[in-house]
Amino acid sequence: MTQQNTGIAPAQSRGEQAIGTIVREHQALWRTLDLLDQLLHDMNINQQRPDEKLLTTIFDYIQHFARRVHSQPTEIVLYRLLGEKSPESVPLLEKLSKGYEIGDVKVNELRQLLKACMEKWPEGREQFSHALARFSEALRKHIRKEEGVVIPRARDLFSEGDWEQIIEARDVENDPLFGERVRDEFRELRHQIVSYTPERFGGLGLKHEERMTAPHEKEELLSVKGLVTSYGQIEVLHDVDIKINSGEIVSLVGANGAGKSTLLMTISGLQPVDRGSVLFEGKDLGKVGTDQRVSQGIVQVPEGRQVFKDLSVHDNLLLGAYTRGRTPEVAEDLERMYGKFPILRQKRHNLAGELSGGQQQMLAMGRALMARPRLLLLDEPSMGLAPLIIEEIFNIVKELKKEGITIFLVEQNASQALALADRGYVLETGRVVIEGTGKELLSNEKVREAYLGM
Repeated sequence: MTQQNTGIAPAQSRGEQAIGTIVREHQALWRTLDLLDQLLHDMNINQQRPDEKLLTTIFDYIQHFARRVHSQPTEIVLYRLLGEKSPESVPLLEKLSKGYEIGDVKVNELRQLLKACMEKWPEGREQFSHALARFSEALRKHIRKEEGVVIPRARDLFSEGDWEQIIEARDVENDPLFGERVRDEFRELRHQIVSYTPERFGGLGLKHEERMTAPHEKEELLSVKGLVTSYGQIEVLHDVDIKINSGEIVSLVGANGAGKSTLLMTISGLQPVDRGSVLFEGKDLGKVGTDQRVSQGIVQVPEGRQVFKDLSVHDNLLLGAYTRGRTPEVAEDLERMYGKFPILRQKRHNLAGELSGGQQQMLAMGRALMARPRLLLLDEPSMGLAPLIIEEIFNIVKELKKEGITIFLVEQNASQALALADRGYVLETGRVVIEGTGKELLSNEKVREAYLGM
């Protein structure tokens, strides 16, 4: 009896489903790498200044791919099963696993080189170009090894049960490997890449804000002039003048009740201005609400942490990004916070109220960073913490400055605050009485006697 063609495709095996998904995502990576080659040619041969937004989105996609798909190298189930069934494959698999870790580091290095290239163009072009070309070729070799060796061996050796394990594997967000939500995130990032790619390269060439990095150092970011504010009939700040330049750490020291937190709340929009002005990038914030200031990049870490104790660590972090919506970049930043504060990843399902004081401080800082601040207001971050934790908090502050975040630090621990600071102010009973570089204030006899116990 002749079998009739019903027109219905046979059901795919679990193995073919998994391989098909992996190959489709690889194909998207291949297209992205081809685009990188075109952008490299444009930069080197045509001396075309790089499109920072487009390249950053490509880096987001590649880094997101490695982190979300493969989570941690020890959790790549396909690699683990293949190593068990094919011991001779173990050295290659270990090398490929290490490649995901190295690749993540290299993408971060590329981001820094891109930033330097934009700021020093064209002097920074050659270093960025060479690093980008090396990275692109290394990623191509990685994919070829997976497609030419790993997948064929897995196809030959794996049972349907093995493929079932791979499909059911879960990453740090408890999604199936290549789960629908993960693929949606990839699709959104790819859509952005296509949108930003020039039409001559096959994209949509949509216009976008070109400059992403912070303004050059020494460019004035915040200016407070003649600021007066009151609680009822009691004037708390009296004609306060301060300025903060982009890329600086500026410290504000003073005794309890001097008005330090009040100044931060006024900058944030939580305390009204009686007289004077607060300018951010030259624009008066007088009629700008607190939520709009957050959207513009002014974000405060309040005194006493003030985390949402009845919500999970994960939800607290997401609330930090409430002005940004639920974009793929938010998921990327969430993963970055877990990388910066590993204890938060470990405790991500715990209620924030269950954390120690130091952990809550890290959560409060992570929540603020989720808003992508350009000016971070830190109010007494060391208050009530053990010395070892204080040291860790100040190390994090140093790292944030290296990342280009401008910081206004209010801190009773004057010696550490001024040691970190590019510049500082001393506030006494609502008035600025001394200002200077951090080094100058540390050596000032009045400051040493009043605030450093010397």
